[in-house]
Parts: sequence; structure tokens; C-alpha cells
Amino acid sequence: MFSREKLSGKSTSVALASNDLSIVGRTVVRLYPYLPLVLSLLCTPGCTPALVMARASQPPPPATHPTIPLAELQAGQYNVGVACLKKSFEERLHDAWNGAGGGQAGRNAVDALLRQKPVPVVIGPNGRLHLVDGHHHAAAVQRVATDPLYGPLFPDYVYFYVIDDLSAYSGEAFWAKMIEGGPVRNEYCEPVGDLHHQYLWPYDRGVLQDPNVNPPPTVPHLTDDILRSISEWARMVNGYRSVEDLEHHHRKYLFFLEFFFADYLRGLTYLEGANWEHIGGNPKAKYIYTIASGETETEAVDRLVATAAMLCRDPTALSLPGWTCAADVDADGNVDCLDLALLLSAWDTLPPERVRLPTSDTNRNGHIGINDIVHVIEDWGPCPTR
Repeated sequence: MFSREKLSGKSTSVALASNDLSIVGRTVVRLYPYLPLVLSLLCTPGCTPALVMARASQPPPPATHPTIPLAELQAGQYNVGVACLKKSFEERLHDAWNGAGGGQAGRNAVDALLRQKPVPVVIGPNGRLHLVDGHHHAAAVQRVATDPLYGPLFPDYVYFYVIDDLSAYSGEAFWAKMIEGGPVRNEYCEPVGDLHHQYLWPYDRGVLQDPNVNPPPTVPHLTDDILRSISEWARMVNGYRSVEDLEHHHRKYLFFLEFFFADYLRGLTYLEGANWEHIGGNPKAKYIYTIASGETETEAVDRLVATAAMLCRDPTALSLPGWTCAADVDADGNVDCLDLALLLSAWDTLPPERVRLPTSDTNRNGHIGINDIVHVIEDWGPCPTR
């Protein structure tokens, strides 16, 4: 049976005959943009159809992503790099708002920007949503939304999609599953190859936390970790590989890549006189930098980052994910077998001290063998010498 009621308001139902086919055709065309909402019922296991986007070959309508107030969204980490988000995410939000002239037009412009970057979440006990990526994006929205210059019209939410449902777990079992993680899924809820990631970074400025006692905060209460910013800037100047490279080379996706190197650099770099001791800095770090006479703090940080990038390429960082070999390991001006010998001498000497810390089993097959070394040799020499 086919009812004309939804098309014309009439309540008469008639059998679908050949003369109705043209109406059906026009209706299908009219409703086609909403097809993803219908297909969401077929979402893959582990995702919640009511909350996530459907699979579709065409880009989905932005409105199909739901929103959540930032105050209700629990983070999957304890810190962000405030200096980083100021220079990236916050600037985009400012430009969108100011470019539209503020007010309702500004709100609409920011909303359109947020629609373009939905964040992945996991459903926890009692239906609580836990953010697993996009923390800097969400924190930037929260910081600008609470800035008196922008007022109550500025959005205080983000769009999201669900990648896993762990609501059946609670207590220690839930947090164990968050650390264990699961397969990477895109915003259509489809697995991305065989990539895997953890959902929780259980360190607060380098100090291991028990999430049962001290769970990660909601987005408005994320704190600043200056080493998280230094780590990201070191990556941007080729201190270590980006996430995209890791996907290609190691089939391993890490939402918290920069935190591995932030904790590594925490014991090595510190800027004196910049109050770093209050934002995750370690005054007992091996290399203490000072702001030189006539130098700005920004210039001192730039100088520190350049050295931090070199430290990230040092053999002592060999076991960290994304490590990029500095070809001239012994810094003698030549790239030769002695450099490779030094590299191999450090092979598997660094035990994992962090949750899910990758070691020399680079192909993740459970064995340390020749294929792991091949991964290193394949990448030999792509970086400039020290």
C-alpha cells in the first residue's frame, strides 16, 4: 500500500499502481538527502544508531551529527597544550565569529565551522559520553565561549559521533576497556582498515593516575601541560613522525601520540622564569633554558623547541611511537654502519613504562625479530643529520 497522506494531506490509501510510479520517483528524489538518517539503523555493531551517522557514499547532511554541551562531555585525558590551541583552533573560531560580524550571524558561522569537525566519543556507564579525540578543538571552543568578549550567543557545544559503546561496563572494568581501546572508526562508523587506538591517556602532566579514584575531568576542567605544546611543536619541525605516517608505516593509530614525547621531554627541557613549574614543567630537567638578555619568551621557546626536536630523534627515544631515526646518530658528520650499530645496540633495551607503550616489536606481531629491524632500516636516513 502507498499512502498519499504524507504528500498531499489526504488520508485516502490506494494500491500502488503504475500511474503512481512517477509520484514515487519524485518522492525518492525529494527524500534522497535524508537517506543517511534511515541507513543509520544499519550501523555496524559497537555503534549506537540513534547517535551516529549512517554509512553513505555521498557527504552526509551536517545536521545528522548531534551536539553535546561541553560541560557534559567527559575527556579522555587530563591536559591540553593551551599554547598550541591558542595558535590554531582558537584563531579559527575568532575568525569565523568576527568575520560574520558577531551576534546571531557569528553564532551561525561558528556553528558551521563546528559541523565540519565532529569529534569521536565513546558511550560509558549511564550513557555518559567520553571524548577520545579532538580535545584541543573542544577546549578551544570552551575557552572562547567563556570569554566575556563574545557573550552568551557563542556556541558552547560540539558535534559528535560514536565509535564504541562501553555502557555495559562499569568501575575498573570500564576504565580497563578505555585503556585497551578499540578499532578506529570514521564518522560513518566504519572501521578504518585494521587500525587500533586507546581511548584514554591516564597521565596528568606525566603522573600516572588511577581513573577509578581520579577520572579525567569534563572538557571545561582540562588543565594546561606546557610539555604537550612543546611536544607538538617539536613534531611540526620533524622531531618525530605524524599520525598519518604512523598509519602508513606501522598500521597503528595513536590519538595521544604527542603525550608520549611530552613525557619524554619533561625530564629533558625546562624554561626558567616562565612559570613552567605550574603547568607541567620540571625544574629538575636535564637541560635548563633561560631567557637571554634582549630575547623575548617566544624567542626562547623557539630555541628550546629546536633542541627538543633533536632530542626526539635521539636513540634514547627509540622505543617511542613515531620515533624518526636521526641518520647521523654519532654526530660525526657521516651516515654509515657505525650509526646503524649504535642504533641496534639500543634495540629493545628500553622497557615499556607507560600504558600500551610500543617497544621494538614495531610490526606488533608479538615477536621481536628481523622484520622489526627491517622497519627501521626502511626508514634509514630520511632525516637531516644533527
